[in-house]
Amino acid sequence: MADMAYLVSHKKIRLPKYYFEDDLYFLYYPDQLNKKSIEKYFLTKNKVVSEDENFYFFDFPFTEAQIFFAAN
Repeated sequence: MADMAYLVSHKKIRLPKYYFEDDLYFLYYPDQLNKKSIEKYFLTKNKVVSEDENFYFFDFPFTEAQIFFAAN
């Protein structure tokens, strides 16, 4: 749902407003060197740093190594 190309180039999460819902989160490793625990980072209205007509923008407080990618 998040625009990954925008994330990489701007270090911000760009989420279409029509995808926003309560309890929306992504998984991350709090310690990028010790990948034994996974936590949820909730995208909530109070974390919106800006918005336009179509998107909400959130800061991205992690490194790429901290993101948990689930295998399909």
